[in-house]
Formats: sequence, C-alpha cells, structure tokens
Amino acid sequence: MLGLTLILCFLIAFPTGILLFSLRKSYLIKHSLAYQLLNLFLGTLRSVPFLIFIFILIPLNRLIFGTSFGTIAAILPLTLVSVSLYARYVEQALLNIPQVVVDRALSLGANKRQIIYYFLIPSIKIDLVLSFTATAISILGYSTIMGVIGAGGLGEYAYRFGYQEYDYPVMYLIVVLFIIYVFILQSLGYFIANRYSRK
Repeated sequence: MLGLTLILCFLIAFPTGILLFSLRKSYLIKHSLAYQLLNLFLGTLRSVPFLIFIFILIPLNRLIFGTSFGTIAAILPLTLVSVSLYARYVEQALLNIPQVVVDRALSLGANKRQIIYYFLIPSIKIDLVLSFTATAISILGYSTIMGVIGAGGLGEYAYRFGYQEYDYPVMYLIVVLFIIYVFILQSLGYFIANRYSRK
C-alpha cells in the first residue's frame, strides 16, 4: 500500500510541481488563472482533515475501483494527499533556485524544456530526495488511519489487537516498529542525498 502510493506520488507530483512552477514564470508558460486553479485544488486536498477526506472519497472509490473497503480503497486518498504534499515541495525547491541559474540558461539559448531538465532539476536533486523522504514519512503516518476502511496495516493491528484487547504491549511494540520505519526512511533519504552532494 505504502510502496504503490509513493510510486504514484512521484509519477504525478513531480511533474505537477514543475507545472506549478512553470505557470508562475514568464520565461516558461506563465498563466495566472491556470496556476490559481491548480493551487486551489492542491490547497483543498491539504486542508481537509484526512479522516473526513477518506469518507468524502468513498463514492469516487466505488466508481473507480468498485469498492470503498480494503487496501485498494486506501490508495486513492493516500495518493492524493501525498501528491499535494510533494508537488508543493517540488515547487518550493524550484522557487529557491538562484536567478543566476536561469539567466545562464537563457544566455546559452536554452529552450523551455532544456531550462527545466538541464538547469533547474539538476540544481534541486538533493532537495527532491529529502522532500520525498519527508513525504514518505508523512504518508506512513497517514496510513495508520486507513484501518477505518479495512485497509489493514499496523495502525489497524494496534487498534484491534492492542487497544480493543487492552494488550498495551502490542501497541507499544507497534509504536517502536513505526519509529524504526521512520528511522530507516530518514537514513535512506540522507544516504541518497549525500551521494548526490558528492557528485
């Protein structure tokens, strides 16, 4: 569930973040109305409390997947939330690039595609890795709530067999497992970022 969500997140959010940035810049494809609409959509996804968001998406889940219950039904809300998070990270990383990088690209006669792929993206590789790591950790936390629609996972296990059965050692064990997972994700993210920083 988490793995598929993160794959979909990257495939959708990365180009969405680039599009957000491009819609703001006159040397790319500046379009204020399109930016405002996309900005409003992503902002709405982030603003709705996640538990309520799950329930709101039940009809859409039934339409797309034919079910509103189980692991498959968890993919849509997790993906939409992760896209809203990571697209913002990508946009912000691009906005933080010094103007001199763009000026250099323009002086060399680079077209819009070349500016993005040969000048801007290489400048934010480390930021992309670290922000994706932060997104993955956030989605790991969100995934614990998916037990309300029978998606399974450690969150549901902690609730059913820990809280409801008054087996608190089980809950504590799951908390420790989550801490370990977060530590692994952080370590992996920092490792990849450090590899990029040496190049």
